[in-house]
Amino acid sequence: MKKHFLLLLTIIPFAILAQPYAGKQSINSSPTKIAGCSPPTTTTYMELNNVRAMIHTAGNLWQVPNQNFSMYEVPKNSGVMALFTAALWLGGTDFNDQLKLAALRYRNGQDYWTGPLSNTFAETSYDNCAQYDKHFITTQDMVREFNAWFEAGLNDQANGTNTQNTLFANYEVPDIIKNWPAHGDVSLGQDYYLAPFYDFDEDGHYNWENGDFPFFDIKQTKECSIDRDVALYGDLNYWWVMNDKGNIHTETGADPIGMEIRAQAFAFASNDEVNNMTFYNYELINRGTQTLYNTYFGFFTDGALGDPYDDYVGCDVNRGLAYYYNGDNFDGDNSGFKGYGESPPAVGVDFFEGPYQDNDGIDNAFGIGQDEALNGIGYGDGIIDNERYGMRRFLYYSNTTNGSNPNQTDPSSAADYYNYLRGFWKDGTKFVYGGSGHISDSEADPNMPCDFMFPGDTDPLGWGTGGNPQAPWTEQTSNNTPNDRRFVQSAGPFLLKPGAINNITVGVVYARASGGNPFESVEVLRRADDKAQSLFENCFKVLDGPHAPDLSIQELKNELILTISNPTNSNNYQEKYEEFDPFMASPDPNTD
Repeated sequence: MKKHFLLLLTIIPFAILAQPYAGKQSINSSPTKIAGCSPPTTTTYMELNNVRAMIHTAGNLWQVPNQNFSMYEVPKNSGVMALFTAALWLGGTDFNDQLKLAALRYRNGQDYWTGPLSNTFAETSYDNCAQYDKHFITTQDMVREFNAWFEAGLNDQANGTNTQNTLFANYEVPDIIKNWPAHGDVSLGQDYYLAPFYDFDEDGHYNWENGDFPFFDIKQTKECSIDRDVALYGDLNYWWVMNDKGNIHTETGADPIGMEIRAQAFAFASNDEVNNMTFYNYELINRGTQTLYNTYFGFFTDGALGDPYDDYVGCDVNRGLAYYYNGDNFDGDNSGFKGYGESPPAVGVDFFEGPYQDNDGIDNAFGIGQDEALNGIGYGDGIIDNERYGMRRFLYYSNTTNGSNPNQTDPSSAADYYNYLRGFWKDGTKFVYGGSGHISDSEADPNMPCDFMFPGDTDPLGWGTGGNPQAPWTEQTSNNTPNDRRFVQSAGPFLLKPGAINNITVGVVYARASGGNPFESVEVLRRADDKAQSLFENCFKVLDGPHAPDLSIQELKNELILTISNPTNSNNYQEKYEEFDPFMASPDPNTD
């Protein structure tokens, strides 16, 4: 099998700037022509498990288009919304200190459009955007059935049998397998390899008639510790492709980067905490021609948690987890939002992986030193220059309309977005430890800049405070007034060169304690997140269990003969079932 991916990353270390961004910003001055794409319009519901989530091709998630309402419902059919919306924020500066940035919040403006970009000059067209304004929806069961059907046909050809017709009578190949977007249009300069596929005959081309299929790793060919190339994940998967060059940036007003984004949303159906989770992967390819410096990628989330006007936020530094929890122990109905009632839950976003850290020729360790980290992946694993950032900044801000400090509210310019990504408030002051995190707050320490807001006791080494451990800090200990909170998890800085490929992978986790202080739900959430982290580290492979055997019955006089067998496409063929369970851990930490 051939897996078709191209990785071009040449990156060098540089110092983190100690100043807010206030440089050049040339609005919509890209030398390439504007494609004039319309905003994407496709919306699909993902509701495989205990979550009903609204998925858009337009770049944000969950918000009902053009309405002050969302659809991230947990539990499903409860009518209670756990989250409001989310989107990617991406930004960096070119050689002339001009800001290139793409971001989205509520689609009052638009920075993202659908479709791939050309490999040269990052171009697209109106027709290309319209062609890809859709979700390509697959299931792992669908792909398994197709593969079993195809391989039964091969077996019939080799042995002169009729297994395919016997086992798969009236089977029809699904249209999505026939029309999988495996290849871009090379006549338009697009990458030939687009959506991931399993190349059954290893000829480099997608052809379902030859056994090729959308690349769920059903054959267990990926070795997770060394191969993290993007496949399709989940029991149910939504794949689509976006860009930031389809039109002018009306959300941020910034110049585009030239980013092609191959996105997927996915979920699992299970009987444990994973049944309350959804996951999102973004493969980001810089099709632009300019190198960006001091680049940051981030994931923005606006919470709801039932009544959205009584919430707190916080983060777990080691886990790379940010979360919402209720400000008191009762979550009531408010402004059309249905509340969770007594002992409300917590909901969080785990920033599993972000962009590659700049190459420095060493295997950076797990720690708090220069170029070390306490979250992310690739640190201290013996492999040089494979480190990927986890959550390196966590910030919150409040609804502009609720009387908060205006420097800690919704961004209104490209510079605001970029300052937030980098750990600065809108007025250019650095985040500081304590209180509300702003230097004007008497409860904050003006001499202690920080990278993580409200870490509680999860940063005992002081990674976010320059190696100076601080007392635990939460919104509760600061006596903040609960309100309508939003947060951003970001990763950087790094050098983004043309052709560079990066990934952002996040998981949304939900948990609810049976009683006690509202923070008790956060403690339960952390345990659920450990399971999500294990799933990510195992490349989202869940334990299937042995496939059910085939049962045949032969009728004889006064008796029935039952025969149980495992076909060749079964994972228990010849009773040799064996799988790795990512959720089982040995009590001996030295045991593999």
